[in-house]
Amino acid sequence: MVQSVLTNLASRREIDVFVLASGIESEDRSKLSESWNRQRATVHWLDARDSQFAGVPLWGRMPVTTYYKLAVTDLLPADAGRVIFLDSDLIVLGDLGALWDADLGSHHLLAVQDRVVPYVSSPFGISSWATLGLDRHAKYFNAGVMVIDVARWRRERVTQQVIEYLRKNREDVYFWDQEGLNAVLAGRWGELDERWNCNVTVPGVFESMMATSHSNGSSGSDSGPWVLHYTGNLKPWLYPRDPRRQRYFDYLDQTPWAGWRPTRSVTGSLIEFYESSGLRRLIYPAEQLGMRAVRAVSRRVVSNRSGQT
Repeated sequence: MVQSVLTNLASRREIDVFVLASGIESEDRSKLSESWNRQRATVHWLDARDSQFAGVPLWGRMPVTTYYKLAVTDLLPADAGRVIFLDSDLIVLGDLGALWDADLGSHHLLAVQDRVVPYVSSPFGISSWATLGLDRHAKYFNAGVMVIDVARWRRERVTQQVIEYLRKNREDVYFWDQEGLNAVLAGRWGELDERWNCNVTVPGVFESMMATSHSNGSSGSDSGPWVLHYTGNLKPWLYPRDPRRQRYFDYLDQTPWAGWRPTRSVTGSLIEFYESSGLRRLIYPAEQLGMRAVRAVSRRVVSNRSGQT
């Protein structure tokens, strides 16, 4: 992800990279820092404490690190004015400087409306939206790409508000930190062009975005999505053959791990066939039902002991 940012950053730009890290060995940190420092980046390693998220809910595959984004404004330098938060399961194809220059106005953050959960009242949205006094048609954003007003976030204690919401509603929460942010900041975020967070996992989204760009005659940096986000379980480092996931390896091959590829497996081959055959578009609603079942049987709560759930 970071390599994709640096590769596509305009030559006049420099960047501070703050890495919210957990479990990354010192040798790997050194390799990454050395590589990024050669590319106009100044690297800072930030270690969040699992214990500060005691009492928040988890389910399925997700570790407590998903909540680390809530700590970002507490860990940044005191004079930080804004920050772009990026999930690690994405690649940036556009110039991130253009996103940095986006006008925050009076918003706490800028983000893209979520494709899976478009509104707070949608399935997997905010179950208590009516109790909270939210408009059922209030848009729900994906928290994988956010431009954050750090000062406003700190001043209004957004992190604390979100954690309080998650603890209070932990039996009903679906999408972890993302739901908490949407509950607390409903109506107080600004919407970005969808190209800044193209959800590759939702059938047809990438293809539709590419077709729209071509029909508009767009080319170069305006053509297609600016960020590819590999949400869900179908990560490129697990199932690499799909063309949309091949781009991930274009950037991997510019890092100290150039040439690495996941071991082929029967499961991976079947999943790749399932995606490319068009069956997934038909069966996608059943996947959502399956997600409900996984949540029901795997709910758990982060304990007070750091690193344990």
